[in-house]
Amino acid sequence: MDELAQDGFKSLMGNELATLWRSLIESRIGMVLPARQHQLFEQRIVKNMAQYALDATSYYQLVCKDKAEWQRLAESLVVHETSFFRHTPSFELVEQYLVKANKSVKLWSVGCSTGEEAWSLAMLGDRFAMYGYEVLATDISQQVLLTAKEGVYLARKAEQIPARFRSGYGTALGQHYWQIAEHLKSNVFFRQFNLMNVVGLPFRKLDIIYCQNVLIYFKKFDRRDILNALVKCLDIGGILVLGPGEVLEWRHPQLKKIEWSGTLAYEKVCI
Repeated sequence: MDELAQDGFKSLMGNELATLWRSLIESRIGMVLPARQHQLFEQRIVKNMAQYALDATSYYQLVCKDKAEWQRLAESLVVHETSFFRHTPSFELVEQYLVKANKSVKLWSVGCSTGEEAWSLAMLGDRFAMYGYEVLATDISQQVLLTAKEGVYLARKAEQIPARFRSGYGTALGQHYWQIAEHLKSNVFFRQFNLMNVVGLPFRKLDIIYCQNVLIYFKKFDRRDILNALVKCLDIGGILVLGPGEVLEWRHPQLKKIEWSGTLAYEKVCI
């Protein structure tokens, strides 16, 4: 690491510039950077500073005005760890809803990352939604959306898929990869979206909103605003599925808690 990078690394956190960085991140994507990610974030900034031969202040100014550079840096902040059918009880709840649905069902995978969650919902929709389904899948990261759209994963990832779905919804690509079946792709729509744009969310009358491992990165009041906006996107009778333990001390007059073991989910009702 060169001298410029070393000096930048030492001065980024714990000073006025670090406060500016945190404010920038929170204002643009609402994310509260966990302490465990501070060092990784510093290292990424230092690497980019060295690439442009800029000091810390100059690089901060570049990120503020250059959309492409901001997007490049933002990509490094988002945690992309996910898996197929990650939280079994929640997917079992979705399955029950789909079995009972008497209309075409619209689902939203919020913070879909590399797509495993969205494809899991699509498998359930294809199997159990008798009147059809569509999955909207959004994420702030354009990079992970490209992976999600392609639908190609390491073979060991496919082992997370229950056996009853694995054979009908994908095929092996050689020994090391597994590809999502083409017939699922026509029902899943990926879109880049920032959850901080809660005012006037463009999605309406959704039947299932699946939002897990996303809200934990937002401040309490931003979390509340996002949740209230998500409720507006739900149709009456639709369900909001959250991560267990992600949301505390939040209530909404149009939501009724669903009693389903191991889950945190609500149904939208008339008032």
